[in-house]
Amino acid sequence: MMTDPDDFGLRAGDTCHDSVTRLLHWATAGIVLVQFSMGITWAYYDAPAKAAARNIHTTIGVIFTALLLFRLFWRWRWRMRGAPQGTRARATLAGGMHAVLYGLLLMEAALGFEWRWSGNRPLYVLGAYLSCAVCRLDKAGHHIVATLHSYGAWTIMVLAFGHAVVALWRHYVRRDGTLRRMAPFVS
Repeated sequence: MMTDPDDFGLRAGDTCHDSVTRLLHWATAGIVLVQFSMGITWAYYDAPAKAAARNIHTTIGVIFTALLLFRLFWRWRWRMRGAPQGTRARATLAGGMHAVLYGLLLMEAALGFEWRWSGNRPLYVLGAYLSCAVCRLDKAGHHIVATLHSYGAWTIMVLAFGHAVVALWRHYVRRDGTLRRMAPFVS
C-alpha cells in the first residue's frame, strides 16, 4: 500500500510541495550542475584523470536516471495540493516548461547510455559492466549521438537557468510565494 504524502511533510491545505518533492528537485538540480561541470571540463584533464572523470560521470548518470524515474513516479502519484498559483495561462506555461525539462533530462540520460554503447564501450557502474550489443553504431553515428548529448546538456542548462530566473523574479519582484513552495528556507 502506498504511503500518504502527509507522512512526508505535506499537510492538508498546504500549497507547498512535500519534502520528498523538494528533496528530489534540489538533488536533480545539484546532479545536473555536477554532471554538466564534469562534462565541460574533462577535456582539460590528463588521460588518467579524464578516464576517472568519465567513469564517475557515467556512474552518476546511471544513478541519476533511476532518481529521475522515481521523481516522475512521485510527481505522477502525488501532486501538490492547493490551487495552482497565478493564471491558468501561467500554470499551463509552467507545466509545459516542466514537461520539456523532464523530456530533455530523459533524452539526455538515454543519449548518455547510447553514447557509451554506440562506441562499443560498456557502462562501468559501481564495479559492474553494462553493455548493449544492438546499440553499436558506426563512427558517424557515434559522433551524432555525442553531439546530441552535448547540445542536450547545454539546452538543459539554458532552460534550467531560465527556470531559476523566473522563480527568483516571482519571489523578489512579484512576491507571490513561488520560491517558498519549493524552498521553504527562503523568506
